[in-house]
Amino acid sequence: MAELDFTGGGSASTAEARRPRSLAETAYDAIEQMIISRRLAPGAMVSEGELGAELGLGRTPVREALARLKTIGFVEVHPRRGVLVTQVDIIRHLELLEVRRPLDETVARCAIARGTEDDMAQLLDRVGGLRRTAEARDREAYFRHKRALHEGLVGAAYNPTLAGTMAALHAQSRRFWYTYEPTASFPDCAAIHAAIVSGIAARDAEAALAGIGTLFDFLDRMTRRALDRRPLV
Repeated sequence: MAELDFTGGGSASTAEARRPRSLAETAYDAIEQMIISRRLAPGAMVSEGELGAELGLGRTPVREALARLKTIGFVEVHPRRGVLVTQVDIIRHLELLEVRRPLDETVARCAIARGTEDDMAQLLDRVGGLRRTAEARDREAYFRHKRALHEGLVGAAYNPTLAGTMAALHAQSRRFWYTYEPTASFPDCAAIHAAIVSGIAARDAEAALAGIGTLFDFLDRMTRRALDRRPLV
């Protein structure tokens, strides 16, 4: 049996971008963003037909997208009534952070071991973009850059099983932070991400893991403060 090659010789995220996207994936990304940005607010009831008309897509890809969104807790599907957008649950997010922390450490270790130099250059570029949008306090751009950075990190790990798991967890995190993260915290959070990426790019596992510890302590404190705060958007 041939030895497995985890590095792949290029960026996994770049290869993913070149793959033709299905209509269901297009629908999923669009509806996910509508929920995260609160265009579809918690408690809203919509129908497959309304979503299809909004997106210019048929019922089948919309139905497949909603099935995926149901598995990560974004919607509840009620036959003959419609699709209910769920509430953002702070306690559930604390539980999510417990799950994510060791998985983010695994992503970092895999990226250090398998990521190419092109991957590292891309990560440094993406974290630079995150820091610029953080300083500008631009919520939309900040979360776009944070998503791109997370996808780049997972892509550099070259582990499809890990990628699938992290995609769902990152989506849930994005929804929570879009709702509750104050713009004043953007520069500090971006600086911590930059420290993590710096450690990964230097192939310094100790530095990267220390940065992840700092990040999750920071996220835990922000989440607990959200218990006493109304949604920001």
